Amino acid sequence: MCWHVEIRLQVSMEVPLYLPIDDPAMLCWMKTQVRVLEAWREELAMRIDVDLEAVRRVETHYQWLTDEIGRLDETGRRAA
Repeated sequence: MCWHVEIRLQVSMEVPLYLPIDDPAMLCWMKTQVRVLEAWREELAMRIDVDLEAVRRVETHYQWLTDEIGRLDETGRRAA
């Protein structure tokens, strides 16, 4: 089950910022973004004046994100 997570960051130019992308809350957020991209992809596909470049960009991002989630899920299962 995914929970709404609010992340507040204060970034200093002197200290690098590292986000734990293998954190369960971050992985949940990434999966939510996949659903957003799926809805966006469907909306673009239904338009009469479809912008093929926009479709390509959304699809590229969707593929990258789903691949990354799969990699992180697999890494998490091996670590458990």
